[in-house]
Amino acid sequence: MTEHFTGHNKARLEASPNRFFVACAILALSIAFLMSAALAGTTAFQKEWQFASDARA
Repeated sequence: MTEHFTGHNKARLEASPNRFFVACAILALSIAFLMSAALAGTTAFQKEWQFASDARA
């Protein structure tokens, strides 16, 4: 009976994704989100700067 549960737990652990893989995926997604937010922020800042310089001219 114990072998049955041991085999079941082993199969369940092998089927579940590795914690390291999940942590890397979350880290990569958060870095991508931060980069896109920074890109959007700099684009908006450049447009504001352009409008301000056009208003001065």
